[in-house]
Amino acid sequence: MFIKKLFLKYPQQKHFLLALSGGVDSIVLLHQLLKYKKHFKYIKIRAIHINHNLYSHSLYSQKHCENICKKKKIHIIIDNIHIPKHNKYGIEGYSRIKRLEIFKKHILLKEILLIAHNLNDQCENLFLSFKRKSSINGLSGMKYSSVYNGIKIVRPLIFTPKKKIISWAKKKNLLWIEDQSNKLIQYDRNFLRKKILSKIYKKWPSFLKNCTTSMQILTKDQKSLNFFILYFLKKNIFSDGSLSLLNFKNLTKEAQYSILKQWFNQNSTNQSTYHVLHRIYKEIIHNKNYYNKKIIFYNSEIRRFKNTIYYIYPDKNIKNKILYWKKINKILKLPQNLGILIPFKKKKQKHKQDIYKIPYPPKNVLVSIRFHVKKNYISDKKNKKISIKKIWQKYKIPPWLRNTIPLLFYNDELIAAIGVFTIQHVSINSLKYIKIIWINHIF
Repeated sequence: MFIKKLFLKYPQQKHFLLALSGGVDSIVLLHQLLKYKKHFKYIKIRAIHINHNLYSHSLYSQKHCENICKKKKIHIIIDNIHIPKHNKYGIEGYSRIKRLEIFKKHILLKEILLIAHNLNDQCENLFLSFKRKSSINGLSGMKYSSVYNGIKIVRPLIFTPKKKIISWAKKKNLLWIEDQSNKLIQYDRNFLRKKILSKIYKKWPSFLKNCTTSMQILTKDQKSLNFFILYFLKKNIFSDGSLSLLNFKNLTKEAQYSILKQWFNQNSTNQSTYHVLHRIYKEIIHNKNYYNKKIIFYNSEIRRFKNTIYYIYPDKNIKNKILYWKKINKILKLPQNLGILIPFKKKKQKHKQDIYKIPYPPKNVLVSIRFHVKKNYISDKKNKKISIKKIWQKYKIPPWLRNTIPLLFYNDELIAAIGVFTIQHVSINSLKYIKIIWINHIF
């Protein structure tokens, strides 16, 4: 049995969703699961077949899967992919993306997705990774188990050569569908399989095994590298996910790239590319004129302020928003998921400056929260005007965050930037003050 490791590694797992194509790999995996199910009645198996609608035999493969599942009393899900003639990913890339979307749609929270990749697939992936200019992570191949977009994926046959799988299928008199598209060498994987690897396997019979060993070594090297990268990030990342460059600058270029890639991937739902990392390195980190620079990646931006780089989502356009705070003793919810303002009414006390300590508003004063202030405002009793930009710089607030900080106004007079500063000279006659705490700071 090829899948013994599955139940040793996940002894408590009961629910499985099998990607069933109708080919020999997935058919063998299904029958081996059913053998285990005879001994362990608690195992629950569902199957999912995705029809790519590319060739005439596609429907034949679907019917074959439906018939097997009906005979074995396995619930099967049928879904379809319709691939546009013109798309930026190509047929293989588009199909891969859509398959994962379909798996995500149908899988249950308690299920593990089982995919029947074998050892030969692993070797083919190594060559494809060379073509794609992959890093160590890509060259180390597919993992036995992994998580993608919240889906737990396990490949029980990943260490089993194709020959052994076919041999077992023939011994058990299993029927499977030969995918006719596997003969088309215009596809990269088929070209490798038919024209390149078949000759390599014939000349060097141990190549497949050695290929796997090399990928396992690379996996161990990647784990070692990740350990040191994560340790560095733990010491140099702030609570908002921004990365300090103070210690970063002392590292070698190669180490900087590795750390930058890990930091980027921790913040983004999309994997980094060498092109994006190179731009961040050149335009943001090692550029003296970085002040107005930004790298746009999908709906996010990478920006720098002083010795820190930020991964941000600049979608909080509330510059002209005004919230009227009719009852200042009540909690105020801010827009755009910026959090809440919690007031605490206190008696007037004399102690050192407190950025949360604000004079209580007199009667008939209009209290509001805004997110923008004019360029200049009266700073002291001498009517000296100070640029608000200088104030933000004093408190080290990055430019892209300045219009998301709640500003407290009494009528049209700025009283405080909540959680940042208060205007100490405001002349409001009150025996009380109020403390306002901003929960869910953005900086």
